[in-house]
Amino acid sequence: MSLSVSCTIFAFNEEETLAAAAADVHAALTELGRDFEILLVDDGSTDGSVEIGHELEETYDELHFIRHGRNLGPGSAILTGIRNSRNDVICFHAADQQLDFRQVAGFIPLLDDHDIVIGSRTDRPDYSSMRMLSSRVYIELAQRLFQLDGYDDFNFLYLYRREIFADMPIDSDGVFMCTEIFVRAIEGGARVAAVEANCLPRVAGESRVFRPSTIAKTMFEMGRFWMRRRGRL
Repeated sequence: MSLSVSCTIFAFNEEETLAAAAADVHAALTELGRDFEILLVDDGSTDGSVEIGHELEETYDELHFIRHGRNLGPGSAILTGIRNSRNDVICFHAADQQLDFRQVAGFIPLLDDHDIVIGSRTDRPDYSSMRMLSSRVYIELAQRLFQLDGYDDFNFLYLYRREIFADMPIDSDGVFMCTEIFVRAIEGGARVAAVEANCLPRVAGESRVFRPSTIAKTMFEMGRFWMRRRGRL
């Protein structure tokens, strides 16, 4: 029996791309032919995203709109999606449309035989040299601190079987959260499929990931997780 799918679309001030993102996800999951739901999580947007979210909920029977009362930052919408998903497979799509969701949907059948699918980027077309350096430093730290030498990208593309979250504590709620989940899942014996995915240029808005406050929180959460695993906290 095919696994059912829960996809969370997460958005913060993405009024220019939100409707297209929902349409792409709905079309790809319909084409896949499995039971599915779409959770649209708005992280406290101040533009027209909220109004669009309500309209999309009326448009698609499978779509449920969830709004954070205030902006909680990167990672929070993913956590909300995990906690509210009801189906067998949990996946995500950013409303900025930097992934072709049809390609993502093509990876879902891998979860019939694996617990996690992790994707690395074939290209990063709109990354500045400083953002590339920041990303490379993060990957190197994660590889060294958590023995992840076999993987060369994090916080980009993840698909999960729902059961890996049973009794799993999640301490982080920022950018580091996906890496924390990955480390915990591997330690629990998760079967991993690694794929390559195309990273598309952002067509509107701006990323919040490459900001000093976000980078500081990411480093704090990484260090705290490492310390706790070593019994120092």
